[in-house]
Amino acid sequence: MTALSFRRLPIDPAEGFPQAFRLAVAGRSYRFRLHANVAEELVGGAGQLELPVKGAFLVVEVGREEPAGLVPLLRRKLVPDVEYHAAELALVFRTMRLDLRNLNGFGSFGSEVVGGVALR
Repeated sequence: MTALSFRRLPIDPAEGFPQAFRLAVAGRSYRFRLHANVAEELVGGAGQLELPVKGAFLVVEVGREEPAGLVPLLRRKLVPDVEYHAAELALVFRTMRLDLRNLNGFGSFGSEVVGGVALR
């Protein structure tokens, strides 16, 4: 089995969550969406969360753009360092740190989400 070569996803935590972007991989276009699910009792607090924690996690959705429309490939709650498969793609997320000010808000507050994509 050969090791996959992951390319960093263009996630910009300063854009806040939820966020979405398009990405071309091997001549095909994909749509990525990331959103944070945070329990109400955690929202009122300040600071940063290393996700996942009890009551808070990050979700990724991936779809492939086809002439007939968007084909859903994956919708998953994320765990660090787990390899996820979305049809011909592999995804991995290494770091998921959310500053609560980036929940539905813009700004550079120290949130960091590092993920990668590769062809399987």
